Formats: sequence, structure tokens, C-alpha cells
Amino acid sequence: MSSHVKRQGDDVLRAVTRRFAALDDAQAAHVRLAAALRETIDAGDLRPGDPLPGDAALSDAIGLARGTVRQAVGTLRGEGRVQTRQGARTTVLTRPRLQPFSELLSFSAWARTIDAVPSARVVELVRGAAGDTAADALHLGREVSAWSLLRVRLLDGEPTLVERATYPETIGALLVDADLERGSVYAALAEHGVIVASGHHRISAVGADRQTALLLSVKAGTPLLRQERTVYASDGTPIEHSDDLWRGDAIVLDAANSAQGSLLSRRSPDGA
Repeated sequence: MSSHVKRQGDDVLRAVTRRFAALDDAQAAHVRLAAALRETIDAGDLRPGDPLPGDAALSDAIGLARGTVRQAVGTLRGEGRVQTRQGARTTVLTRPRLQPFSELLSFSAWARTIDAVPSARVVELVRGAAGDTAADALHLGREVSAWSLLRVRLLDGEPTLVERATYPETIGALLVDADLERGSVYAALAEHGVIVASGHHRISAVGADRQTALLLSVKAGTPLLRQERTVYASDGTPIEHSDDLWRGDAIVLDAANSAQGSLLSRRSPDGA
């Protein structure tokens, strides 16, 4: 180990120790250590790709049992802050963006809450027959025309999401003259008095098909997060069905639950 790397490691240990000591000791030690490590990452003292101080080093510097240290590191691993690979040091990950399910936000509105710049590239907005899944979700007959939107969404210029959305004919017609590369579908609809009130989401994982891989600048077969979404107006009418494919390294979906229940449920692929 070079003297520079050792000095850097010593600086990180001192920073973690200082932050640990400043926390309320009424909290459990592993909670305080996780918070100290989290603050050290957020402050930029540890950057994506940097190794976390080893269990032994943290244990000796702060005076904690190694089991306590491992518990704290495990907390960060569960949050997606760090990763541990077999035979290698635990390293800091790029912080993922969290999208909560507690409220229904447009992509643009959500991006601004995380201080990111949203944009889009419209591939096509066409009128034609809806696919079977979208037709069922929107309560459309098989011969009824609908509007289909294929759009790539970007965060800070990076392709993040491919949207394949379908709208009933009267709703989609409102989007024809809207600026869907810089603006939000929901904002455009609101200008015409159509207010989004609720939504149903189904989450799964898929491999990127060739078209999606090209649009997201990833390899075919790359794991993606699939979000099938049906959105309803205030009167309960379905106005949008979308099959969204997110880059798995770009987002973490977040939900809160309790012993009394949760709005986000887990289901097996067969719906059981």
C-alpha cells in the first residue's frame, strides 16, 4: 500500500470516528456507525468506487466489536450505498435515485425533486389500434383507435427510461401539439382540465430487447426494471396505460409499509 493511499485511508477513519462520536449515544452503536459512514459518503470523503475501511480498521479506530461493524456495513449494503464482492473490499456505489410510491408524480416532477434535469426524446406518437393489454386496461374495444407514445426519458442527459404509453383517442389527441420532449404529459393534460388522480403499478424484471437496448444505450439482455402502470382521472376513468422499462442502475423504487398494511404488495409472476 502506498503512503498516499494509507494517508487517505487514515483520513477517512478519522472522519468516520469524528462523526460517530458526535452522534447521540442513546442510539445503538451499529445505527450510529451506519449514520457516520453514510455522512462520510455524502460529504464526499468517500466517493463511488472508493473502498470502505475494513472491519478490523473500523473496529480498532472506534472501539466496536467486529460484529457491530459488519451490522452497520450491512445496513449500507441494504440501502444500495456499498457493495461487497467475494475476495474484494467493500466499495462505495453511485447513489441511486429513489422514486417513492406514496404519491403519483410525473417523471419530470419526480426528477426535479432529486435535483436532476429531465428531458425526453419522442420516437413516435401515432394513432392506431391498442395492444390487447392496453385495451383491457383502458376498457377499450378491439376496434377502437388509441394513441401510442414511444418516448425515451433522460436524467441529466443520460437515457434512463423507455416509455411505451397508450391513451384513449380523446386523451391522446390532446397531446399532439404538446411539447413532449421538454414537458410532462400530465402537465399537458392538466392544461386541458384532465387531472391525474390515481395509479396502479405492477413491478417486475425483464431483459432488454433489441429496440429498448438501443434506446437506453445498453446491451441486449441487460436487466431492466419493468413498471406497468395504469393511471386514472378523478372520475375513475383510465386515461393512460404505460409499459415503462428503467435502467436498473438508474433508480430504486421506494415504499413504506407497516403492520397494518401497505399500498405496495408483492406477488408471484402468476398473480398468486
